[in-house]
Amino acid sequence: MGGVPLWIDLLASLAASLNRMVAAYAVSAIVALTLGSTMAKNRTVESILLPILDVLQSIPILGFFPAALVLFVTYFPERIGVELASIFLIVTSLVWNMIFGVYSSVKSLDPQFDDMAKVYRFGHAARFFYIYTPASRNSLVSNSLVSWAGGWFFLTSAEVISLGSAEYKLKGLGSFILDSFNSGNLLGFYLGVATLLSTILATYVLIWNPATSIVLGRALPSVTRVYETVHSTVALIWGSLGELLVAFERRASKYRVLSGPVKWLAVLALVFALAQVFAGARFLLGEKLPLEVVSIFAELPLSLSRVALVVVFSFAISMVVAYFSYRSRLFSTAMTVVGELLASIPAIIWWPLLLGIALGSVLGQYIVSFIVFLQGSFWYLYFNILVYGLGSIRRDFEELATVYRLRGWTFFRHIFIPSLLPSVATGALSAWGGAWNASVVAEYVQVGDRTIDLGGVGALLNRFALSGNTIGLTVSALVLSIVIVVINKTLWSRIFGYIEGKYGGE
Repeated sequence: MGGVPLWIDLLASLAASLNRMVAAYAVSAIVALTLGSTMAKNRTVESILLPILDVLQSIPILGFFPAALVLFVTYFPERIGVELASIFLIVTSLVWNMIFGVYSSVKSLDPQFDDMAKVYRFGHAARFFYIYTPASRNSLVSNSLVSWAGGWFFLTSAEVISLGSAEYKLKGLGSFILDSFNSGNLLGFYLGVATLLSTILATYVLIWNPATSIVLGRALPSVTRVYETVHSTVALIWGSLGELLVAFERRASKYRVLSGPVKWLAVLALVFALAQVFAGARFLLGEKLPLEVVSIFAELPLSLSRVALVVVFSFAISMVVAYFSYRSRLFSTAMTVVGELLASIPAIIWWPLLLGIALGSVLGQYIVSFIVFLQGSFWYLYFNILVYGLGSIRRDFEELATVYRLRGWTFFRHIFIPSLLPSVATGALSAWGGAWNASVVAEYVQVGDRTIDLGGVGALLNRFALSGNTIGLTVSALVLSIVIVVINKTLWSRIFGYIEGKYGGE
């Protein structure tokens, strides 16, 4: 480790990764509140952004590598640009469900609040800070549980950005663990993994579990003192910012200062975005697309079968765990903590942890790959069912089951499963997207001098990235996203429609 004591290097790496995670979450929360509330209240913005976000959330993290390098490394000093690129990549792994959570909360807001805002002449800033943000609090907290885990899951990929001959490696806990393993430093490797798990568990016990317990009324193991300090600090900063912007908006509106500049800024932003799209299209169309892009359609069925298997398996296991959690509060608490811990382990770390199994046989490689797939998919269903779904079982149904002595399979089939179906559908859709994102680390990995390539779309994207084939990587990621969106709009929309029609009012 270059003469630096191991424990100092480890702590420095931990601090760097934690800072990136906090920065990425802060950016994601602001983006989610801004975009989510704007989409919910402006039909024009909604019609434009919803399909765009639908595509963006389906792009695996490798698909954002070219954008990260172009947007940040090109226009900033390298050290700052790479750091910003890393934070940007982490944001892409946790922001989407936060945006849709805020969007659904503000969209379902009672129209009386808007009527009240008109009566008291609330401007955009006042509505944002005093109405939309408080209304989004519950959904933001609930989605943050999974988003925080998603950020850690792709942390290593965001700290080692590699595209062809260009490789940018940042100091961080993920890169520390991989470097330790690749250099044969097993002590550093296991200390890094232990530090990672301890840090993840601490962030949940100190921050996210108290927030969930207070906001959602869900009792989870927690220590509230740190959360109270963080909450009061964030509330003070956010409140001060709100008062400042609201006061500025009121003063500016008297002199009509804002209307002109804001409109021109919006127009300029739109023109800039269209120019970038046009330039990118000219670049792509002006070059001969590599023949390898066609192979994505050959790889799709393989990855599709794996993703479908993972989602079905995740559903089955989650329902079993949820049933026993429903019967035992102690079991529920233990399973929630275990889930929070395991869900956050970066995907690529599973390969060195289980390398003995992976190198033992081809079957072992598929077993480890399946575990990595589960890491990216399972927890969306797990948390939606275990944390939110169990709370949706109506008390009168429980009393009815007690009166008529409905137990075992009868209770499970006729009351338990129907009560959880809305949460199951939401979790399954997220698990579906998570499995596709996990394919980039489940189907292809380089550990030391060994390369494991199991085929599929994820492996294809990795091969494009390693060869520096930016066009192939970009176009393949876009094609994959379009396929996922088409399936979402056909299969998943029908599933949601069925559940809403049959169980929505029960």
